[in-house]
Amino acid sequence: MQTLIEVNNVTRSFAISAGLFKKQRILHAVNGINLSLQKGEVLGIVGESGCGKSTLARMLLGLMPPSTGHISFNGTDLTKLDRKTMAKQVQPVFQDPFSSLNPRRTVASIVAFPLEVHGIGTAQERRQKTLEIMDMVGLPARFADRYPKELSGGQRQRVAIARALIMKPDVIICDEPTSALDVSVQSQILNLLMDLRHELNLTYVFISHNLAVVEHIATRVAVMYLGRVVELSDTARLFSDPQHPYTRALLGSVLTPEPGLPIPDTGLGLAFPDPLNPPTGCVFNPRCHMATEQCRSEQPFLNRHDGREVACFFAGQHSQLSLKEMHS
Repeated sequence: MQTLIEVNNVTRSFAISAGLFKKQRILHAVNGINLSLQKGEVLGIVGESGCGKSTLARMLLGLMPPSTGHISFNGTDLTKLDRKTMAKQVQPVFQDPFSSLNPRRTVASIVAFPLEVHGIGTAQERRQKTLEIMDMVGLPARFADRYPKELSGGQRQRVAIARALIMKPDVIICDEPTSALDVSVQSQILNLLMDLRHELNLTYVFISHNLAVVEHIATRVAVMYLGRVVELSDTARLFSDPQHPYTRALLGSVLTPEPGLPIPDTGLGLAFPDPLNPPTGCVFNPRCHMATEQCRSEQPFLNRHDGREVACFFAGQHSQLSLKEMHS
C-alpha cells in the first residue's frame, strides 16, 4: 500500500508569555508524534480540546513547520515543496464554512479560485469544471452566482468541499468539518464525504472530538493526549476493545440514547491537564486509575501490541475490564 504522508518524531512548540518581567514558558502542542497515512484510508484523530489535533492538521497542510522532526509527502519533505505544489496534492476542509469562504465572492468564483491561481483552463473551462464539481457535492447550478451569506451551513460546507476537490488532490484534511453544523445536516455531509471517497479514491485525515462521527467514517484512529498519540489502531478494534485507559475513558463518556441512563462518569475529573506544566512520566498518570510509581516516573512510548500501538505499560491488561467496571 502506498504511503502518502509520513510523520517522523514531529514536535511543535510555542513560547507563551508569562507576564511582564517573567520568563516565557514553552508549550509543547505536539510532542514526538509518529504517524503514516496510506492511500485510500481515512485516518481519524481524536482527543480532548487542546490535545494538539488542529496544530497537527496545520503542519500536515504545510501551513506551519514542525519545531523538530519532519513530515514527508510521497517521500519528499514538506519544507522542500512550494506552496502551489502542496496545494495541488493536499487540501483542507475547515470547521466553520462561513469564516473559510470569501463573503465577497460568488459560489462559482470560490470553487474556481484554485484553478485561477494555478492558471488552469480558460474562463469557460473553469466555469464548466466548477459546475461539474458543484453537482458532485449536491449543489445545483442555480447556486453558482449566490454568495455565502445566502446559503445554509450545510450548503456552505458543500462549497468548501467542492473547492477542496477542484484540484483533484490526493489527500483531504478535514478539521472538525461537521461540528459547526446542525445535527440533522452532519450525517448528510458525512455521507457525502464517504461517497466522494469511493468515487474519487480519496484519502482523508479526519480530525474530530466526536467519537460517533469518527467511528462512522474512519478506517484507522489515532488517540491524542497532551500532544502525544497514546493509541493507534484500526477503528473496529479500537471501539470494541480499547487498550489505553484514556481511550477507554473517552468511549465511556459517550452519551447513549437509552432512556433512564444517567450522564456517564468518565472518571477523568473536571479539570483539564495543564499543557504548560505536563506531569513527569506518563502524561495521563494524574487522571489514570491504574497509575503506578513506574507511570509517574517513566514515559511510555508507542509499542506494538496485538496488532495495534499503545503507549501504556499495562497494554493488554485492559481488555479484561469492561467500561462499566472501570467507572463503577
